[in-house]
Amino acid sequence: MALEQLKVREIVRQAVSKNVDIPEFQREFVWDTEQVKKLAESLYRDYPVGSFLLWDSSQYQEAKTAQGTQASLWIVDGQQRTTALCLLLGQKPYWWNDAESWNEALERYQVMVNLLPEDGDDRLEFALPNPIRRRDPRWIDVRRVLAVEKVENLAPLAQEIAKLMNDDAEKMMEVFVKVNGRLQRLWRVREIDIPIIKISHEIEDVAEIFARLNQEGTRVREADVVLALAAVRNPGWVREKYLPFRNDLEDTGWNLDAGVFVRTMTGIGRGRARLIEVPKDFWRPENLSLVWQSTQETISEVLKRLAEFGIVSADLLPSTNSLIPLFVLHHKWRDAHGYRFERALHWFLLANRDGRYSGSAITSLNEDVRAITEAPNFEQAIQDLRKRLRVSSEIAEDEFLNRYDRAGYRFLRLMLYLILFRREARDWVDNTRIGYDKSGIPIATGFEPQWHHIFPSSVLAKFRNKSNDIHALANITVINERTNVNKLSGKEPAKYIEHFHISEQNLRSHLIPESFARAVHNPAELKKQWDVQQYDQFLLERAQLLAQEANAFLQSLEGA
Repeated sequence: MALEQLKVREIVRQAVSKNVDIPEFQREFVWDTEQVKKLAESLYRDYPVGSFLLWDSSQYQEAKTAQGTQASLWIVDGQQRTTALCLLLGQKPYWWNDAESWNEALERYQVMVNLLPEDGDDRLEFALPNPIRRRDPRWIDVRRVLAVEKVENLAPLAQEIAKLMNDDAEKMMEVFVKVNGRLQRLWRVREIDIPIIKISHEIEDVAEIFARLNQEGTRVREADVVLALAAVRNPGWVREKYLPFRNDLEDTGWNLDAGVFVRTMTGIGRGRARLIEVPKDFWRPENLSLVWQSTQETISEVLKRLAEFGIVSADLLPSTNSLIPLFVLHHKWRDAHGYRFERALHWFLLANRDGRYSGSAITSLNEDVRAITEAPNFEQAIQDLRKRLRVSSEIAEDEFLNRYDRAGYRFLRLMLYLILFRREARDWVDNTRIGYDKSGIPIATGFEPQWHHIFPSSVLAKFRNKSNDIHALANITVINERTNVNKLSGKEPAKYIEHFHISEQNLRSHLIPESFARAVHNPAELKKQWDVQQYDQFLLERAQLLAQEANAFLQSLEGA
């Protein structure tokens, strides 16, 4: 491992001149304009922007887009920052697909700088363009400065700005001196040194190196490196097999990282989720082809089964890591006597309730994958998995009084959605079934529910100051985005129920307590029952209904 410094302009030059490339497992450029702006501002203010991690991959010739290049250095950590630097300096990196899309990116990722802030601050002000800034001579495109090769060539730009600012010769010279000095300080961003870490070990050692670096907080994942190991052994596989499948899943709402795919493969093929325990010959072509086919089939089958219960997006799950043992469980026992997907789903939900695979969960994943593959039958596998959980399968009523928007209660939010889906609840305004389009076909584009406050938070905030009560799960239901945002937002429940003629049946399908649902038939009773003074009673009654329904759902899965 070697540590060196490269100037910003040198990093860009290497990206342009094919000296560095990006591996197949890297995603496209995904930074937004605000991130590019902050990078420019951080560099100007001499804030640290992190080190770049390069891997000498001279034996691998399957780069992501730059086919045929002789570059042996891969940007493993720093692709987004490198591309952003290229945008700021106006130079297309070698791996960018085409000139047309690059020109579009240059326009989209424009960052502007104010050379003469009104408050007299000597530090420059950075912002994204708008019509006012484009007409103001004090604001210029950062790229006009950073694209200049020699600092002395900034003088004409300073003269141009000074002339636009003032016609008086004396004042024009004063502005020129100030602007030219600030342009030069901004230009020095090109000369800032960035730490570069280079790895040149044998590829079999790279996974362990990155795993240890990962413990120190770097964003590189061990699975990414193992995926590259698979690519080395199987030229073209990542580009032709893995990426198309991953991207197809992402288009349907399942945005899964490399770890889910890689650990599912090793779980199916070797009964292990800890990648260091998987022998390197596992990734040879004669092995990989079969295990990848099984992995694809298994993932597709399980996601279809989950969709039957309303789980159609990774965003719904507290932990996507929990999918790995579910995939392995289904693959191992789907054709065996006594296998029931409902029972597997019951365990899967409880594992998410337990948070077993959240955070650093490799040990738990490895234990459970081994238990699944080494069990004599499906029943024993389920028992072995269940005994590792620390939670009850019974959900208490008061759990639905917790806040819906806290990470620790994502399982309950998922359960709220699942039981409403199971009851075929419908949107309160357009009457479409939650999770379905109007034709009754399950959404295949990643349905993301809109969490609606039944008693809107803005209404409750006028009468109470306990935010936890306002955002309690028992005050939340699921409706379509257009209804939540455009129709019901900020309105008192009695008013929107009456205005949109929301029926008793529709309210009951969302587990609205009987006394509140029945009140729709009488305007006076509706106003009285849905008054904010009744909110505490509403919470208690609905929490009870939600717990009863959730427990009934879990019991139905367990007894299937």
